[in-house]
Amino acid sequence: MDMHIKNNTTKMTKLSILAITATMVILTQIALVENAQGLTRFDNCVTRNANNNGTLSLADVERCYDSVFQGALDNDADGRPLR
Repeated sequence: MDMHIKNNTTKMTKLSILAITATMVILTQIALVENAQGLTRFDNCVTRNANNNGTLSLADVERCYDSVFQGALDNDADGRPLR
């Protein structure tokens, strides 16, 4: 009987490790997809500005960056929060 309990505990441990690993993989993939969508929106904004004006300035690029990545306005050039 004692061996039966030990086998169940081992199975539960293996299932727990599998569940935790699967959860971590799914969360990592979600994070990567979010970043890719942000980059796509930024690229589309820059392309739209370049096509509308016929030129592309650094101010246009910064405006797109600030509109797509909302937290950018709250940080300085090195990424430190503004006071």
